[in-house]
Amino acid sequence: WSSDVCSSDLKPVIARVPGAGNIEVQASDTREIEVILDPAKLSATGLTVVDVSDALNAQNTVLPVGRFQEAGLQHLALASGLWKNISDIAQAPVLVKNGATTRVGDLGTVTPGSPDRTLLITGNGRDAVSISISQQIGANILDLEAGVDQALTNLAKTLPTGITMTRVYDLGAFVAESIASVRDAILIGGFLAVIVLLVFLRDWRLTMIAAVSLPMAVIPTFVFMWLFGGTINLMSMGGLAVAIGLVIDDAVVVVENIHRRAGEGGSSVIDAVQQLMAPLVSSTLTTVVVFAPLGLLSGVPGQFFRALSMSLSVAVLISLALSVSVVPLMARWAARHHRPAGEGHGRVERVYGRMLGWMIASPLLSVIVSLLLATLTVVLFYRAGTGFFPTADEGGFVIDYLTPAGSALSETDQQVKKIEKILAETPEIASYSRRTGSELGLFATAQNTGDILVRLKPRSQRSRSSDDIISGLRDQLSEATPLVEIEFVQLLQDMLGDLEGNPEPIEVKIFGDNPDRLAELAEPVEAMMNKVEGVVDVVGVQSGNPEVTWNIDAVAAGRYGLTVQQVSDQLAGNWLGEVATDLRLADRTVPVRVRLPDAVRFDTARMPQTLIRTADRKTNPVSEVAAMQRANGQAELHRENLRPMAAVTGRLEGRSEEHTAELQSRFGISY
Repeated sequence: WSSDVCSSDLKPVIARVPGAGNIEVQASDTREIEVILDPAKLSATGLTVVDVSDALNAQNTVLPVGRFQEAGLQHLALASGLWKNISDIAQAPVLVKNGATTRVGDLGTVTPGSPDRTLLITGNGRDAVSISISQQIGANILDLEAGVDQALTNLAKTLPTGITMTRVYDLGAFVAESIASVRDAILIGGFLAVIVLLVFLRDWRLTMIAAVSLPMAVIPTFVFMWLFGGTINLMSMGGLAVAIGLVIDDAVVVVENIHRRAGEGGSSVIDAVQQLMAPLVSSTLTTVVVFAPLGLLSGVPGQFFRALSMSLSVAVLISLALSVSVVPLMARWAARHHRPAGEGHGRVERVYGRMLGWMIASPLLSVIVSLLLATLTVVLFYRAGTGFFPTADEGGFVIDYLTPAGSALSETDQQVKKIEKILAETPEIASYSRRTGSELGLFATAQNTGDILVRLKPRSQRSRSSDDIISGLRDQLSEATPLVEIEFVQLLQDMLGDLEGNPEPIEVKIFGDNPDRLAELAEPVEAMMNKVEGVVDVVGVQSGNPEVTWNIDAVAAGRYGLTVQQVSDQLAGNWLGEVATDLRLADRTVPVRVRLPDAVRFDTARMPQTLIRTADRKTNPVSEVAAMQRANGQAELHRENLRPMAAVTGRLEGRSEEHTAELQSRFGISY
């Protein structure tokens, strides 16, 4: 059993990895011992499923019954009826009457099996076991990734033959790639800044002084991040990337002023720095005042911008301290060897002076240019796209799917296999795993819904981005499975949406007191949203699943000495079965379930003939105390501020969030 291997062998090892949090193991089937009883034999002996379950539970026990001393040692006395293997279960006595013993084996069969399937887990189109690993709060995901990789590498040598492990999604790889990209941007930006300085200053000594200030400002920033409880993440590294230009700007101002005074024949570095003290301090504090309040934001934006605000503010403050202390000391030495830059610098000054003269001489021209720039800024602001999280190629995505209401697990499986076939034929996809009857998040999931987690090949091995792949798959899947509602989700964006309380970028909410009327009103809204260009993955109100309700007549049950609860318990034992006890093995426990054969439990024609035992220990069909009624169950109820609500959701493709104004105008919505 693969699920046994994952739960008993893999999960404990992974749980010992530093930083590992919740570890969830999911499989289509789990190990169980099935005690399948014959209804005719039960009726002949006057027993029920509940009786057999209680008898097994009472026998398979071990209890302390005393203690005593012997030869100077303390002994514990135990009373045990534990089974050693599966054959002991068949020999367990259930009823002793007139000297005759009725055993479990006389009433049915005992065989290894699994619970009724309520979910399906596959990997790359084959039966699989899914292991989801989350990190502890405050843990380093890169360290967790390395620890899990090492643990799985060691375990791979001891796994049974035929079991292979495939990574479907790895957030650590995305984080490492993102941080590496920002790191490269910082290095390239710093290098280009040094080149620009060298071109304009034409003095390698002064250029090196400004270049040295970069690591001198960045490295202490990491120390302060550690002291304040920060981490090296995408936002903190982004703050450092922004700070690179500000850090080197302070050094450039000081170095350039010393360079200029040296070219004019001045030799006092102190005078050059004092001349710039006020501008340096004011410009740095202005930057800090702008970015520091971002660290005071609350909610999800605060979690993001706090790291950026801290790293950026600390870096520029350290840069200010270096610019008025260390940089002048080094520049003092360099100024002694300085030579005038020559005519190249003079030409730049002459061009700038000529343009400045034009602007000063023509105030009207200056005003016109300023107004044009301001107008252009406003126009571009409203034309630019908006959104909380920038589009990113995460190296994977999630496909949420929903088959028609009431679809059985087998029917949903047939539909989703068509989706899996298309995914297997897509060259950019490295692997995928599917869950039916379960999904990402803490949700109760019906058997007609689930998700597929897709991992793409590295960006260097594919020509299309994740968005392009999703666009291509959307049409193919809609054509192959027209009855299945499909939604493509970027994993991080979906998590952020859940944190914000807005899982979908577009959500039209309809309020009212009548659920049926809300569902009717949602249908034209869904149709209208499907007609809006750029709106995709529209999902409307879901109808309830079909149900069969057994209405128990309390008066009729009372004539047989039964209550409604007692009748319900017997029906549950007959149709669902009862987990009576566990078979205790050396390294694990296996549940023992007592139930009726599938031919009885799943046949609606035979259900009314299911026998229940009355208070006088006689058996009667359940149809004498209950009547079967078919109906559609209640759909999932949504409320907002305690008001019943129906929601129609959708996502955007090729458009940004400000284009939702078109939807607002169609529905007459205002905010």
